[in-house]
Amino acid sequence: MGISSRTGLAGVMACMATAAAVAPAAAEVPVVPIGPPLYVLNTVLPFDAPTLQTGMPLPIPGAPNGPRYVKGKILPTNMVPAIPFDSALPNTHISTPLPNPMTSGNLGTPELASPGSELRAATPSADLGAPIGRPQPGRLPGLTTPSADVSAPVVKGDPDAVALL
Repeated sequence: MGISSRTGLAGVMACMATAAAVAPAAAEVPVVPIGPPLYVLNTVLPFDAPTLQTGMPLPIPGAPNGPRYVKGKILPTNMVPAIPFDSALPNTHISTPLPNPMTSGNLGTPELASPGSELRAATPSADLGAPIGRPQPGRLPGLTTPSADVSAPVVKGDPDAVALL
């Protein structure tokens, strides 16, 4: 191993360390903040309109686990692969003053708060089985029962909410 190959190896290792340090910061999923104007309900409701602060998640598609050939099968497995999505459930806060029916004041302000959390999802996938078996030397392939498998979509998250008065 010469000096140039050691220098190249050191450069590759430095690049890998930098990529590992930057990866957690780049893994954050974006959320678009939303603050709907609910104050227009004040003309219709007999009490003050609620306030809502939330966001809209932006799903980011991942790389699908494409079809792969398995020894002993004619058709590849995972013919229609599931596509993974990463997203985030945004922080949500809803509050409204609760009027007191006996006086002109308020009893308090009930609130519902939900902290943000990660959300992972995957689309359904499909797999097909061939209606014929593998060809054998000297004879025709035999017929087999065709098969079709469809997987269910997957949603994984950890939503949480707290009600306050």
